[in-house]
Amino acid sequence: MRVYFQPSQATASPSERISVSLLVEGGDDVASAPMQIQFDPKILRLNDVGLGDYLSRGGQQPVFTKSILNDTGVAVVQLNRPPGARGVSGSGTLVTLNFQAVARGATAVTVPNLTVRSAKGAVVSNSTPRLTVTVK
Repeated sequence: MRVYFQPSQATASPSERISVSLLVEGGDDVASAPMQIQFDPKILRLNDVGLGDYLSRGGQQPVFTKSILNDTGVAVVQLNRPPGARGVSGSGTLVTLNFQAVARGATAVTVPNLTVRSAKGAVVSNSTPRLTVTVK
């Protein structure tokens, strides 16, 4: 199973908006993907984190909370299927990130130690998705 940013690289001008998705490919019994997103607040501002379609499959409303701390360049997202719900397989979007470029420079947006778990709590993927952003 793979978790990655689409696109994996973005280029923008100051004040321009950048939208990227965090995707799952080849998931099996995925039930939770809590994450901490890290970015450089001198170069980017995170305006919003949107819920993707992946963990909503089968008519389930996932538990989804977000806390965006633009002054420190961190966003904390809780993303879990409801208790007792079966996990999701296949591919889809976990979240969509809507950034705004604030200053020129090059930076990386990372999701360090992203631990995706199954409905039984087992780790099904452990990775650090990375997005490279250049603001010209």
